[in-house]
Amino acid sequence: MIRGRWIWDKERCELVPADEYQRPVPKRSALGCPMLNLDTMPETQSMLDGKSYTSKSKLRQTYREAGVVEVGDDPQRYKPREKAKPDRKKIKEAIGKAEAEFNAGRRFNPTPVQN
Repeated sequence: MIRGRWIWDKERCELVPADEYQRPVPKRSALGCPMLNLDTMPETQSMLDGKSYTSKSKLRQTYREAGVVEVGDDPQRYKPREKAKPDRKKIKEAIGKAEAEFNAGRRFNPTPVQN
């Protein structure tokens, strides 16, 4: 038996000395397959004009010409928004200040100032 470090070469189907072994070059990308972004789609009826389209670009062209925006079906749109709670303390302070000025005799003059 010959001593040393050996590696199995799948292409030659035999053991080769480690210093002679050459790692095979991958024949394709590490990705499973290329990503294709096609213009075609299943027949879809436009909400704008009622016509059926199989081309995304043609459908979006009609939207652009009409000046509308394609929204989609983002679930965040349907989520209820939290309303901002008013700052009650600031409101009471503003009312109190306005009441004090009114009671002091100051009045708002709605007529514009002329130069």
